[in-house]
Amino acid sequence: MLVHAASPAVPGPVAGTDVAARLEQLEASNAQMVEAIDQLVSALLDTRAELAEARKPAPPDTSRPLLEARLQELEKTVALERCLQDLTAVSRAHLKRRLAVFVGTTYLGCNVKYAWLAARDAAAAQDMDIWFLPHDARQEAQILSLTPDCFPHNWDAWSAEDVQRALEAAVVVTSDHFLNPNPYAAALLAGARQVQLWHGISIKEIGLRNLVGLKHMSPRMGRVMATCGPYASLVGTAAHQLDEWQRWFSFEHYAALGYARNDVLHREPSTADLLNVDHDTRERMQATRRAGRKVWFYAPTFRDGKGLAWLLEAGLDELAAAVQRQGDLLVLNVHPVEAPQVHKVAPLYPSICFVAPRTDIYPLLRDSDALITDYSSVMFDYLHLDRPVLLYRPDHEAYVSQSRQLFDAKLDDALPGVLVHRMDELVQALRRLRHDTHGAARRALRARLFDHEDGASASRLLVHIDEQLQLALDRHVPGRR
Repeated sequence: MLVHAASPAVPGPVAGTDVAARLEQLEASNAQMVEAIDQLVSALLDTRAELAEARKPAPPDTSRPLLEARLQELEKTVALERCLQDLTAVSRAHLKRRLAVFVGTTYLGCNVKYAWLAARDAAAAQDMDIWFLPHDARQEAQILSLTPDCFPHNWDAWSAEDVQRALEAAVVVTSDHFLNPNPYAAALLAGARQVQLWHGISIKEIGLRNLVGLKHMSPRMGRVMATCGPYASLVGTAAHQLDEWQRWFSFEHYAALGYARNDVLHREPSTADLLNVDHDTRERMQATRRAGRKVWFYAPTFRDGKGLAWLLEAGLDELAAAVQRQGDLLVLNVHPVEAPQVHKVAPLYPSICFVAPRTDIYPLLRDSDALITDYSSVMFDYLHLDRPVLLYRPDHEAYVSQSRQLFDAKLDDALPGVLVHRMDELVQALRRLRHDTHGAARRALRARLFDHEDGASASRLLVHIDEQLQLALDRHVPGRR
């Protein structure tokens, strides 16, 4: 496994040691490392050849210092990889206790957030120790606003107690690829049973089916694929979807419990539910509806390598003008992948209410009248509200040929709403939404995709986590397997 995070500091080279000799030692050491580390050897050999060339008489602007810096960085990477292998072994051998770690994604607003909130509330009654591993400083501050049981987001701020706590964790809960910026996190938690919640029902090929040709393969892509399992369990929404999830991920057990994030669609959000929610947008949406006007919530997925250019080309200005003419409000949530560009685009469309980047949209969905999306899994979550859905796919051919292959047989006989490809069709569909004709189709699709429609998914998940905790503890009891 190659880690491409900031490398921790390691002891520098011995003063006066010859660069070539150090390289030879590294090469000898690399021969004993696992196959994943072998790819570093070619880089070290290249550096050795370049250094040999640099030793020849050269003009004053020799590249030797740059080559030595590159060598030192490679040495750090090898040292880190060796350390991670050892920590992985330690974690798998370490005695566990009833401790579960919830791993944050790039923003706090998915299944992990709501699962963690439910676990935190039930921790004392169920004799569980619940901790959160944040993705960044902002997320750490948000978690600390509710509880002190949060790991530092910076790896170099971890104390010996933090390391011990991670090694003792019996369960780790994720809802995406485990790619936390802390380079040690995955190794320290490797011995825990991983419960993968994922982040939605997909109509796109994901996980082990989202592949590239070898000429486009990279260590980063390989790392993403390596986080597709094996999991102790994967949580979905319907029992019959087992085969579908097995296409994409490897896991021991499939649990059709429902998504914790959908529970908030069945209840009035609590104060904790509103953590990392755009309060200004929520208040504006509620005020619009109190005034008797409609709120259209637009939540498209991202396009690989295009930024937000595709959205502008798709006729966003026409949509904004049409909604404004009706006296309604258009709310636009940009996918987290494209969120960094929001500050550039938002000033161009003053009538659009842009959701603050990387915030939780689920409490906001309750205050909308209809959803506009394309391929996003939010279309299925929105079925819990039984409100109109519009599918707008202006670049469908380019999307399926350049971004993602689809796996959407689940929609063959029951689209959740009108499907359009041109902006004029979308505007017309918006006008007709006041006479909703897809209610029966939405309800049939919801019944097929969700075994539970009761807003109690988090409660079922807690029972499942308790079972996983016990399985982890049983494995570490002498005489049990």
